[in-house]
Amino acid sequence: MEDFETEEFQDVMLLELTERVEELNTGLLELEKNPKKKSDRILHTLHSLKGLFSLSGYPQLSSMTHSMENLLSTIDSGGVEKVVSLLFQYSDELQSLANSLRGGKTPELLRFDQLTQQLASFDDFIVNLGNKFGIKVLFSPDCKVISARTLVLLKKLQKKATVERTVPPMEEIQAGITFKELFVELTTQEDEEAITQIIEETQDVISANISRLLDSVSTVEKTSVMDDSQEPLNVRVGLKDLDRIIQLLGELVISGQFIREIGEQQAYSRSFKENLASYERTISNIQDLVIKMRLVPLETILTRFPRMVRDLGQKSDKKVDLIISGKHIGVDRSVIEQLTNPLTHLLRNAVDHGIELPADRIKKKKDERGTIRLNINHERSDIVIEIKDDGCGLDYKKISKKAKNLGLIPSGTDLTHEELHALLFSQNLSTTDKTTEISGRGVGLNIVKEIVEEIGGNIEVESEPGKFTSIRLIIPISVAITKVLMLSIQEQRLAIPMANIDQILTVPIDKILQDSESNTKSIIVDNTPVPLIDLTSFLNYNSSSPSSTSITNKIRSNHITEKENVVLWRKGARTLGFLVKELLGERDVVIKPINNFLSQLGTFSGATILEGGQVVLILDPMNFLETSIHA
Repeated sequence: MEDFETEEFQDVMLLELTERVEELNTGLLELEKNPKKKSDRILHTLHSLKGLFSLSGYPQLSSMTHSMENLLSTIDSGGVEKVVSLLFQYSDELQSLANSLRGGKTPELLRFDQLTQQLASFDDFIVNLGNKFGIKVLFSPDCKVISARTLVLLKKLQKKATVERTVPPMEEIQAGITFKELFVELTTQEDEEAITQIIEETQDVISANISRLLDSVSTVEKTSVMDDSQEPLNVRVGLKDLDRIIQLLGELVISGQFIREIGEQQAYSRSFKENLASYERTISNIQDLVIKMRLVPLETILTRFPRMVRDLGQKSDKKVDLIISGKHIGVDRSVIEQLTNPLTHLLRNAVDHGIELPADRIKKKKDERGTIRLNINHERSDIVIEIKDDGCGLDYKKISKKAKNLGLIPSGTDLTHEELHALLFSQNLSTTDKTTEISGRGVGLNIVKEIVEEIGGNIEVESEPGKFTSIRLIIPISVAITKVLMLSIQEQRLAIPMANIDQILTVPIDKILQDSESNTKSIIVDNTPVPLIDLTSFLNYNSSSPSSTSITNKIRSNHITEKENVVLWRKGARTLGFLVKELLGERDVVIKPINNFLSQLGTFSGATILEGGQVVLILDPMNFLETSIHA
């Protein structure tokens, strides 16, 4: 057992156990919906689990998993519901085992004994299954025709049993490959004594060890696990190590840009510039590879949700289907770890608040089964995760009334749907009439908002009463190395992330609209007003140049139209423009955190360090966007 107790082995074992449990849940959900469908996927998962437990030193679990596998393969479609229920319990216990291992605790196997008792209740299973034996046969060292003796033995056994597997495989035995031991796995209605007699009567057999596979660990499973492991090697890299590589790459990027600036100033040779360009391409390729290494398919956290929705639906007496698309899309490792809780909250809300009871859905001429769709798509440099249900939609009157009762809005105030959506993410606002095991405490959506904003994302809500509710999480793919647009405002350098820049316009001053009362500015883009942020004014950078009024008067007298640079930044369906005096071009940077004072302002999301040690603050466009909406 010492080999099984090493930390490295336990980590690998735990990882595979977690993946197999998720596979099992997915397969059981499919089988529950369609009992007549073949259960090959589940059988494969159970077979993999059996081998895992056998190799890891858990004979009791290996034996039980073997029983589950045989039960599922022999039961008819009429008994599937009962078997699926048992396998779901088995899956839950495996998850408890995984949680115990993850917490460094000694696994509790008492519930597995209960499952063993339930297995015994399947009378038809016991009759149909018969006896399953694992037989280890040792031939005499002096035997020169072991292959021939083995073929004779197997022929005799096949008259009384079904030979399911041999080690070595039948192909090697028939080819005459030399071996000393034979392992046979078979199923038979005969008892142990009858099978033992057949083996002992075979010439040159000096010993035979026979055991029931329901009560012991099969040696062949260890062999099969090792045979199946011949896959491409994967190396697991810690997130901290990847972060350190990103930091070092950032330093190389800065050094390369510094060398380029020196080269341009000193007018270095063509050969120098070509080698520098090659260096920059190599760094860029390494950068792309490291970012790709940090990406993890969302499937790693999504596989648990179909089972969760199924269980929540049963508790609520609702019939719910969860349809997931785009689960292969990858996001940054540091982001994916924080998405589980928000998605859990939103799916629970969709089941509890959104999907109606079957009788109510039929009255509304809907299918009695509700549908929740979890769709993942790329949108520019973001990932959009949409949770959309075909339920009752948001009750805006009820939300408004509850908000007024809580004092969140004045009594006589009427808010737009978008403003009411924002209130949904306020702490302690819940429109449910009673607190349930699923929801109703008003502590979910505000947590969702905090987590999504923490990873640089935002949330959009859309709903039509009686028809649907859609919540979209818009999150960045990666938060490591970022491409930014460098700006200059009164000789002060700033940066804005390139990820969501829609376009850069040059706009005549007379096309910039200004509200005389609020002093806010905007422009018309594609027949739609877009609010503008004048960064010079907003950041209180005093201009040493002549006033804009005097400049404008001079321009008008000379019949020349002054123009401004406008950077259009888009997040989801929202657009915001930034008035910028000077654009300095794009560059790759590593974003570093800023101190508490600056972070509390909300204006900046971080900072970066340029060659020569210059610190450049990075604007947070999302904060400007939220401010402009609520203004």
